Amino acid sequence: MMKKKLAVISTACLLILASDPVSSYATPDSSSDVLDQPTSATNEDVKAIFDSLYQEGYSLGEEDGYAEKKFDQFDQTTGLDKSSEEFTWFMMGYTVGYKKGQQQKEEELKTEQENETAAGEEEGYQQGVLDYKHATIQSEIDPFPSKSSDWNKGYVQGYKKAISLMDLSVKAKKEGYDQGLENDSMSVPSMYDDEDVTRQAFTEGFETAQAEVLNQQKKQFEKQGYVQGYHDLPLEVPAEAEGELQTAFEQGYEKGQKQKQKDIKEDGYDSAFTYQTYRAPKSLQDKPELVKWYKVGFYSNKDVKSLQQKAYKDGWKLGKEMSVPKKYKQNKAAVAMYKKYFEQGQKKQDKTVSHILLGSGIVLTLVALITLWRLRRRKNEETTLDS
Repeated sequence: MMKKKLAVISTACLLILASDPVSSYATPDSSSDVLDQPTSATNEDVKAIFDSLYQEGYSLGEEDGYAEKKFDQFDQTTGLDKSSEEFTWFMMGYTVGYKKGQQQKEEELKTEQENETAAGEEEGYQQGVLDYKHATIQSEIDPFPSKSSDWNKGYVQGYKKAISLMDLSVKAKKEGYDQGLENDSMSVPSMYDDEDVTRQAFTEGFETAQAEVLNQQKKQFEKQGYVQGYHDLPLEVPAEAEGELQTAFEQGYEKGQKQKQKDIKEDGYDSAFTYQTYRAPKSLQDKPELVKWYKVGFYSNKDVKSLQQKAYKDGWKLGKEMSVPKKYKQNKAAVAMYKKYFEQGQKKQDKTVSHILLGSGIVLTLVALITLWRLRRRKNEETTLDS
């Protein structure tokens, strides 16, 4: 008898599981006599009993659905203490709970698989970027035995995605650079705008080109400013030079003026080797600021006298060849002055030698005459003695 009832229950369970439990779910009315409740039972009492049976079945079904084992929570007594109507309500709850547990299990597995795939894809992407930069791209990717199949699948996807994006990034950077050379405003093509990597590469190429264009313009305006400043012209910034270009022009102007002052000062210094007294050049008569620097340079030359003396002494020394000190060899004015005084020293040397030689000749003549006179006198004396 017991086995027969269990068979009936199992058949009923299968029929209920195969049907739509939601459409079968209904709260009994007060006229139902299936529960064998006293006639005085209210609708609320019936609903409470129904809810209890439904919830009991739901809990068992949810556990079985999550474990994917139908009727695993059932035993030989399940349903024996319930009428057919009560058991129907119980199985309604079980069926809904079973599907809920099954759905929860599937969602957890799906989430786990997605997380594994995402983790593998992230690591594969990072490795792909590194391999691309180091030119060690792997044509065949060996699986990682310690990782799940989902992780390995994601790794391969991420690696290939990285290589593809890096290839596209190279192209994007080149196109961005070309655009930056031709235009002042950037417009990223749609094929590069969808990914951060390619969009960043395009932007980097554009900004690199723009920086090069700006630097070239700054050099040009700085050069123009330098020429203007070197020729001591009034500062006049071109209208098209704005912002950094204006700053570059003004910096060039200032450098030009400083270089002009330096050159004028050096001219004044050199002129001291040529002239003994200061004289302002006619070319600077209407430029008092430059005359001031020329004069500073002239009086800053403290080497004139010492170089003059050395040149003169070198020229006066017998057999001494002209040798301009290394410090002045690149200064034409200093070399010219050294040569001038060296030659003066040589002329003085020639006169001195001539005087010495002339004086030496007179003395030698007198000595020779005296010697000859003495020899003759001695000879005469000897002759007299012999006779």
